Amino acid sequence: MINKDSLISIGYISRPHSYKGELQLRLERKIVSLKRDDFVFIQLDGQFIPFKVENIKGKSDEPVLKLLFVDTYDYAQKLSGNLVFTDQDVLPEESELNFIGFEIIDKKLGTIGIVLDVQEMPQQLMLTVLFRGEEKYIPLVDPFIDYISEENKEIWLHLPDGLLDL
Repeated sequence: MINKDSLISIGYISRPHSYKGELQLRLERKIVSLKRDDFVFIQLDGQFIPFKVENIKGKSDEPVLKLLFVDTYDYAQKLSGNLVFTDQDVLPEESELNFIGFEIIDKKLGTIGIVLDVQEMPQQLMLTVLFRGEEKYIPLVDPFIDYISEENKEIWLHLPDGLLDL
């Protein structure tokens, strides 16, 4: 059984690539490169359907995938526009996306919450945290970081006053 809480969105199927069922994948996160025999999960009607990668080619940010059992243009067209996920457990240790599940602790406020998501922006990483019932975005930049404990899964920050009020 697939634990949907362990899946993380990596992008979406932008369009069919050929009449043989190949798919153009638009990656929205810089993560470990997909390889042959990896599994991706495509969200269809609220369900996460696993597909085995038979072949991968093209640019690293827009690879062309050949998935097992996707062998027609029509099937590829039906998959277009759907989100693509991977299991966050397969991410490399050095990936910033492994901050998911870390506890955010501020020098003044104390515990803020648990990292729900990490988004890569052009100049920084943004952590999504549930704080007082609202999703808040916290930039993960050097001036805010006191230290990061991989062992305890904690990120200690000193945030500017009012940042969480935005």
